[in-house]
Amino acid sequence: MIKVSPKTQKTSFRINIPEAESVSLVGEFNSWDQNATPMKKLKSGVWKADLKLEAGEYQFLYLVNGRDWYKDDEAPSVPNIFGTENSIAIVDVRPAAKKTGKTGKSKK
Repeated sequence: MIKVSPKTQKTSFRINIPEAESVSLVGEFNSWDQNATPMKKLKSGVWKADLKLEAGEYQFLYLVNGRDWYKDDEAPSVPNIFGTENSIAIVDVRPAAKKTGKTGKSKK
């Protein structure tokens, strides 16, 4: 699952593989470097990584236990040169709406 936080401008990647010993986030944003973005395992068994990415589209995969490639089933995907598919992270970075403190009511 991928979410972009309007407040922090970070893109959050999450995958639920509780039995995994290690998971790395690998994609265009880190030049497909298998060691660049190790993910952290939460108590729930979900693995997570948060990145600050510019707006755009990025192909990526999850590398599990250093040998198995997983795509994100909740993200769009495209065929790759290996005959499988890469997931696509669509990052639409927009500033968080500022609260003005006004209620919209006029005083008379």
